Order: sequence, then structure tokens, then C-alpha cells
Amino acid sequence: MEELELTGQTRHKTPDELSGLTAVILDGENVYVDKGALHAKSRVERGISFSDDPARRGQGRRVALVWVSLGRSEQHQPCVHGLGACEMWVNEDDQTGYKRLAEHVNQMDQAVKGRVSVDVLGSEERRRLADFFAENHRDVWEASSASLRDALLR
Repeated sequence: MEELELTGQTRHKTPDELSGLTAVILDGENVYVDKGALHAKSRVERGISFSDDPARRGQGRRVALVWVSLGRSEQHQPCVHGLGACEMWVNEDDQTGYKRLAEHVNQMDQAVKGRVSVDVLGSEERRRLADFFAENHRDVWEASSASLRDALLR
């Protein structure tokens, strides 16, 4: 019988393309970064049993999750490289929710590839996300491409 080769490493390693990835949650008026979303363990997801049954959509409250990929501008400044937005519905009363995991993965991929996919966000959500970047990470926001900023401010 062949013996398993264990490395003894205790740290989780992240592929390079995911090392600059994080999630910004838009939950009502609250906008915040939640790194737990990378493992489907954001603050709003914990304790919720999710279904991809379309009948569950619209039950509870809508929460938008925006995958944010960070990179470097042409001037080598930290910037937002890509954005991918998706939604979920959370009903804390019965600890159930709706989300399409495939859509979350696809939007994460869009962000990592440097694309901007925020169609699921309404104009008010886009403005709040732009304000979040401008107020909390002004240097990153200003170094981001004009097309990315315009996508949020349109």
C-alpha cells in the first residue's frame, strides 16, 4: 500500500490570480468588505441554507455581492482590476436563502479576468459602491480605469 505524502503545511495557499480578490457586500445601506465570501462564509451567508430553486428568489432580503479583483495601473499604482456582481436572497427568519452558485463563480471569474460585470446592480447600488471606494480607498479608486469608474457612475 502506498503511503500518503503529507507536507505538514498548515496554511491555506491561494492561487496567484485569487490573491488580489475580495468581496464587497451591499446589504441594504451597509457596504463592507467580507473576505469570508471567498469560501461562501460571509457574514450574511453564515447559518443560511441556500437553494438555487427560483421559487426561493425574492423571499427575504436581497444582498448584492461584488467580487473585486485588485491589480496595478499602467503607472504601477494599486487599482481595481475587475468587478463581478451577483445577488442572493437571505431570509434569516427561517435560515434559508437563494443564490446560484454558478453565477457567483462566473462573476468571480469575470473580476479576475479584469472585466466589469455589474448589470445586476441598480444605479443606487452602483453609486454606493463607487462612494465606498472613493471614501475608503481613494488612491485605489483614482488609479482605476476610467471605464471601470464610468461603469459604476452611469
